[in-house]
Formats: sequence, structure tokens, C-alpha cells
Amino acid sequence: MKIKIIIYSFLALYFSSCSNDKNLIRYVDPFIGSDAHGHVFVGANVPFGGVQVGPANFHKGWDWTSSYHYSDSIIKGFGHLKLSGTGIGDLGEILLMPATGDVLLTPGFNDYENGYASKYSKTDEYVSPGYYNVLLKKYNIRAELTATKRSGLHRYTFPKSLKSRVIINLEEGNGWDIPTETFLEKINDTIFQGYRFSKGWANDQKEFFSMIISKPVDKFFIVNQDSVYDESKKTGKGVIGFLEFSTEDNEQVFAKVGISPVSIKNAHENLMHEIKSWDFEKIKLSAEKAWNHELSKVEIKTEDNSKKKVFYTAMYHSMITPNLYHDINGDYRGADKKIYNDSSFTNYTLFSLWDTYRAAHPLYTILHTERVDDMITSMFKIYEHQGKLPIWHLRANETNTMVGYSAIPVLVDAAFKNLTSISDQSIFKSIKESSSKYFEPGIKEILELGYIPADYMVESVAKQMEYSISDWGIAQLAKKIGNNEDYENYNERALNYKKIGRAHV
Repeated sequence: MKIKIIIYSFLALYFSSCSNDKNLIRYVDPFIGSDAHGHVFVGANVPFGGVQVGPANFHKGWDWTSSYHYSDSIIKGFGHLKLSGTGIGDLGEILLMPATGDVLLTPGFNDYENGYASKYSKTDEYVSPGYYNVLLKKYNIRAELTATKRSGLHRYTFPKSLKSRVIINLEEGNGWDIPTETFLEKINDTIFQGYRFSKGWANDQKEFFSMIISKPVDKFFIVNQDSVYDESKKTGKGVIGFLEFSTEDNEQVFAKVGISPVSIKNAHENLMHEIKSWDFEKIKLSAEKAWNHELSKVEIKTEDNSKKKVFYTAMYHSMITPNLYHDINGDYRGADKKIYNDSSFTNYTLFSLWDTYRAAHPLYTILHTERVDDMITSMFKIYEHQGKLPIWHLRANETNTMVGYSAIPVLVDAAFKNLTSISDQSIFKSIKESSSKYFEPGIKEILELGYIPADYMVESVAKQMEYSISDWGIAQLAKKIGNNEDYENYNERALNYKKIGRAHV
């Protein structure tokens, strides 16, 4: 029996197993939110996927934290890891860029005309869930992108040229991201592999990749910090590889890139498992099918297509993160930087919990119940590895961004809805430890004084409010498991917000 929940407002929302409209991606406009201060990802991915394949602009400030801004007109390459909707710039890395003509060793930035970056225009750019398409004006190259869970597929349509190339840039990241060590190796004339280690918002990030190009390369050389090396492999601070060949007019050259947080070997296995051929349309159709499947979980009844566009675009944005962070063989990198192999669950990363605990995670419990246990288990593993629940976790790194310990309401909600395989007692242990040690700013003051004095730290009120919200949740779980002492303690702590503004009296 199909259960429908109907909310009567200016729209009626029907939560059902499948919408009657099978092509809901036509209502999604990924450009929405990419202008002004929106910071959303623009490019190709699959729901909650481990790669985000899209264009990268030069970083020009806060509004470019996703690597892309709608107002921009210069592309420096197409990256495979992107943030979406965040307030700090990172990722934007492992960039490919097709080009022709004389060799230009860097993308350029302020002097982009003397670099290999290219201008583009909005009239020559198109994006929809799982697909991105743009014309690079400098070279008259059409670049198309699509994605699987852990890999990206590029299709470049070249003009006739004796000097065509694809550039692998391991130096450039986005925003705060700075490479600490990069490595690139030519395995043969079609396979190129390497890694990129960096620091930024994620202070110790490690990404590995394997790339296969459909056209054998005639010449390969490497640039590292303005020096050119005619070598098959190179380790350096910011390695850039140049893959050279000739092309006929309208010749299509494909490149597929697998990503892993663990090893080059795993990246190659991910790629070979997910993209077995050069059939771009097949991979694109699979990505679109995945998006339509997720979007069809909600049917809205309205004749106003503009409302459908707003709704389904927002729904699409809710499924860009958290990101898959688990290789096909079960390997993943833990918060303690150790490598774990565990296929009993699907590991996720990018938990921006202060942003998501109020609405996104409760939505997941309704629309993505099959993923909730994996998300909760991922957070619990982070707790086991770093000694506390995640605050703002990014690719095996705790950024400690934003106030509160906002994983707690998410775990408590899942426990009450019976959506996690982790026992109530284990969840309670993790949330009590995360809230009773001096992990977070202000906890010491709350435990000793019952409030956070305003002159002790910035954002004292915001911290107090967030802690109180989570403490109430802890109290409810304590009551559920029959722990009356902790129920009374945390219930009292939840009322500490009342002391704000009169604690001096």
C-alpha cells in the first residue's frame, strides 16, 4: 500500500514511492544559487556522490567558495572535488583542461590571456543534474562532463590541430587550499596516475586519482614551479602534466578519472568498476536516472512550472552532500588518518552539521531512510576515531567550524525513529562524551558556572543556545534508556539559555 502525506498550502506535497512525472530533472536549474552569495556547486554529479565534476574559475574571494560563480567568464580547468553552499573555500582540485596551440605553462589568473585558461559565455554553457556542457572560446573546444559515484567522465570535441593537449593540474585548488605534495606518473600512453596532498580548511587532505584518456598521447612532459621536466613521473609542490597529440576537426577525445581517499590502486579500481567503456551517453543517462529516482520521491501538484523549478532545484541541492567517502573495495580514510576496510556500511563525509541538523537531516529521515543508518554510522566512526562526534567534518578532517555539537540532535532523532543499527546505549555514550569534556569552547564554563560569560569568548550567546538545544536532546535519549540521573542533569543544562543576559544578577 502506498502512503501519501498531503500538506495543504499553496502547493500540495505528496511523499510517495514514485512521481507520475518520470523526467523531473527538467525542473532543476543548477545555476540557481550560483550567483551572489549562494556558493552552490555547478557541474555533474550523482546524488550524495563522491565526486563533483565541474568547471573551476579562478578564486576571486568569498563568493567563489564552490570554485564557480555565475558572474564569471573564465575557466581554468574542470575539477573533481567541490564544496557546495559553504562559507569557506577548499577542494576544487585535480583539474583537467583541454587546449590547443602553443604551450602555455600556467592557467594565468590575472594574466589569463597569457595562460591556458579560457573565456566562455553563458550562451554557450548548459547544466542539468548529472551533466555539464560548455564551449571554451579560446580553443573552440566543446567540453562535456558527467559522473558516477567515484569517477568523472569528460568528452572534449576538438578542432583540427597538430598541437592539441589535455592538461592535468595538481597545483591549483580553491580558496584556502594549498598543495603540500603532488605526484604524477605516466603509466603508458593512455594511463596517468597520481595524488594530491593539501592543507586548508581540511588541514591534512589526501586525494588519489587514476586517469585514462581515449587517445594515445604522443608527447608527455611535466611542469613543477615553472621548471619543465621531460620525465615520466615527478613529485613536487605543484605538478602540472601536459598530454600532447593531434586532432582532426570535431574529433572527440574522452578522459575518465577515478578518485580515492586511500590510494592510486583504489582510484583505478573505482574507475574500472564504474566506467567500463567510453559510452558517454550511457554514463550520462545513468546519472540522470539516479537523479530522477531521488527527485520522484516527492510529487508536487501545481500547474505553475516556476514553482516546480524552485522546489525541485532546492531538493536537488539537498542531495549534493554528504558525500560518499568509501572505495569500491570497502576502504576509507578515518578521522585518525588510518585506513579502514569495512563493507558493512557506506561511509560518508562532509557533515556541515550546524547548517543541516535543523532541516536537511530530518528531511533525510523521511526521503532517504535507506541512507540514514550509513550517515549515523559514519558519524559514529568519526567519534570512535577522534574521540568526539563530528562538528564540521571534511574528508577525514575535523574543521571545528561553527558553534555547538550539532551531530547530537541528528543521532538522537535517528535513535527515536529507529533508523540506526547502533544501539541507544552506544549513541548515548557518544553524545555524553562529546558534551561533557572540554572539547568545545564554553563547555568548561557551562559545567562550572552554568552559563558562558559574554566576556570569556566571542559568540557566547550562540554557543549557549546551540548547546541548550542539543542538551535537551541528550535528556530525551537518557529518559528513553531509563537513565534518570542524566535525564535530570541534561534537562537542567538545556535551560541554561534562560541565564543569558541576567547571569550577572
